[in-house]
Order: sequence, then C-alpha cells, then structure tokens
Amino acid sequence: MNILLETKRLEKTYGTGERAVQALKPLDLQIEEGKFYAVIGRSGSGKSTLLHLLGGLDRPTAGEVIMEGKNLAAFNDREAAIFRRRRIGFVFQAYNLLPEYTAIDNIRMPLYLDQREIDEEYEIMLLKKLRLVGKEKKYPNELSGGEAQRVAIARALIAKPAVVLADEPTGNLDAKSAEEVLQILQGTCRIFHQTLILVTHDLQIARMADEVLTLEDGNLVTGEKQV
Repeated sequence: MNILLETKRLEKTYGTGERAVQALKPLDLQIEEGKFYAVIGRSGSGKSTLLHLLGGLDRPTAGEVIMEGKNLAAFNDREAAIFRRRRIGFVFQAYNLLPEYTAIDNIRMPLYLDQREIDEEYEIMLLKKLRLVGKEKKYPNELSGGEAQRVAIARALIAKPAVVLADEPTGNLDAKSAEEVLQILQGTCRIFHQTLILVTHDLQIARMADEVLTLEDGNLVTGEKQV
C-alpha cells in the first residue's frame, strides 16, 4: 500500500469567538496511490472544505496535509501555487474556463503558467480519450456543458498530476452528460495511474468508487471500502 496523501489532526474553523464555525474537526486520513475515493455527506458537512485543504486551496486552522513528504499547510502562497500546478489537478462544478482563451489554450494553461514544454503525444492522447479532437479552437461559449467539462478535465490532467480533486463535477450536467463525464474522469485516472478524490451528493456515483468517505458535521464518520 503506497500512501500518496495524508492528513494529521486536520482542522478548519471559520470566524472567531461566538461566531466561530468548525467546518472540519480533527481528522486523520490516508489516501492511497491510484485509488478512486468518493466523499459524501449532507450540505455543510465539510466535503468541499476537506477538498480545498487537500489541494492547498485553503489553509487549515491546525494540523497537516502531507503529500509526497511535503506539508502543504506550511507552504507560502507562491510555493502552494507551484505545487498545485505540478502535482494536483482540479475539476470544479462550474468548469472555471477562461472565456477569452480557446479550448486548447485553457487545457494548456497549467503548462503556460509553469513555462513547461507541451508533451504533444500525451496531449493528443488526452484529446482523443476525452473526444475533444476538432474542438481545440472553440471558445468556452461555443462548447456544450459536457464539452466544457471535458476541457476542464483535460486541463486537470495535462500536467500529469499525482492526484485529481473533483468537486461535484457533474452537478451542472444532464444525466447522460454526467454519466459520460464520470466514466471519462474515472477511466483517464485509471489509465494514467492517478488518485481521484471526488465530492458528490449522488450515492450512485459514490458506489463506483474504491472507497467512500462520509462526512457529518465536520467529522469523518466512515471510510468504507467497496466490495
């Protein structure tokens, strides 16, 4: 068992004094390399908070997030941004594509920001797998919801991250597009041996995962391996 990512007494509190809200209570978690994890729980249970902390998008109030021997919580803003670009891929419900850039430039953005060369063979493989061949020069407003989400997935994968964090990636899609995007996301992560951590409210999606993490009022109440 290879541990890619782990938390040690990870906590997050918003506000201070009487208005303080503990979004995530002391949490110890180990994430294995190459597995698919689904994170479920009611609205406000801490799912997105956990995902943002794991990805270094937010700082914990206490505790550590250890990935590849590095404590993400100890990074300054610049160090965190560089590490995210190189080792973590993000897929959000809202796509977050840059409207003034074409699909291919949106996909390549992590490489542009990091001044890295484009692996053309890998890029072509991604475009074919995500059925985006022929869509490269289109702008976000010219794409369907499913196409836009596939572009977002390609962007998340282009830098060959070790882990992909997805926050309700199918929330804005119809049932058919949602199923397609999920299959693509799961399939590409398996092909490229990446860990996938996906927040969802859909139990049917959660059942596809290798392990389900259930949050309740900021507590991890179960971590169930699927049979």
